[in-house]
Amino acid sequence: MGIKRLLLAIVALAVCFTAEAQQTTGEKIKSFANEHLSLSGYLQGGILWEENADPETTFYLLRARLSLTGNALEEKIDYRLQVDMANSPKICDLYFRYKPFNWLNLQLGQFKLPFSYENENCGPTTVEFIDYSYITSFFTRNKGTYDGIDGATGRDIGFQIYGGFIEREGYSIINYNLGVFNGSGINKRDHNSSKDLIARLIIKPFKGFGITGSYMYAETNYDGNKFMKSPRWAAGLLYDSKHWVARAEYADARFGNVDANSLYVIAGYKFEKPWAIYARYEFMNTSTNYSRGDHPKYPMASLTHKTTDERIMVGGTYKPFKFLRLQFNLSYLMNSSSLSFASYYNNEYNNASRLGANLLVTAMF
Repeated sequence: MGIKRLLLAIVALAVCFTAEAQQTTGEKIKSFANEHLSLSGYLQGGILWEENADPETTFYLLRARLSLTGNALEEKIDYRLQVDMANSPKICDLYFRYKPFNWLNLQLGQFKLPFSYENENCGPTTVEFIDYSYITSFFTRNKGTYDGIDGATGRDIGFQIYGGFIEREGYSIINYNLGVFNGSGINKRDHNSSKDLIARLIIKPFKGFGITGSYMYAETNYDGNKFMKSPRWAAGLLYDSKHWVARAEYADARFGNVDANSLYVIAGYKFEKPWAIYARYEFMNTSTNYSRGDHPKYPMASLTHKTTDERIMVGGTYKPFKFLRLQFNLSYLMNSSSLSFASYYNNEYNNASRLGANLLVTAMF
């Protein structure tokens, strides 16, 4: 009996010790998570009507994102993992940042490209319009119409240094970004040995006003294993105060045999919460040069295909609660195109226009 009692006592002590150790470990993990990790996210869905579309009206799910962020070493290191579950699941952001000084910070991973101002600085829960500008959509790795990279959400895998000089109250007068990226979009290895180089400078002479300029050198995939040089640059002005907001950007790019340029201008007024109203005008011009034998319809001709897309939009946002935002946009789109023949006198012209209305609901947590 004495041996059995001794064994039972040892087992009981082992169980108590294990339970206490597990409780201590659990408390440490919980304490670390509370101090260094934060979970957030948002859902975006709405209803879209477009004149002469098929179908004209549709409900849609735009984004369903979860974000895990954290920091360490007194916030000198921070990190983020963001996934999107809408359509097909994908990782949007996965990066680490080391911020030893205000004028020198390091970022490694997958994140938004520092090309233009809107792409990196206007997130989906704060941007004025439901649809991003043509510059952000076509020049900054969102739609693969010209560079063959679709669904990249303005992001890529790479490394950048960034920072600011001459501190003022809550901002730096001179801000810079210098980055090198794969040039293949998100969640992909590089397709070639060339890397994309991006440089951006933002000067804020006084609070709320800024001048921005950026340049990207890229070689992008456009047909299997073929690559084309696609350099681009952008410049803009921005102003943001308690009530007024205004922003304009112009960009120019070359995608192989396609020359493109685009401009957008935004103006808006923010009432006392929760209302704001905005208006935007933008255009995008493209010029595609075909050598003899390249055009499928006119193989015997050398010609230039020019297109102009213009878009006028008005809209408003309503944010009655911290975690709810509604956006409504009206749009009028105009498209014109022409074929200019080098060896023929006749040219072809086409014009079209379309009305649209879009309602987006954003729920955040």
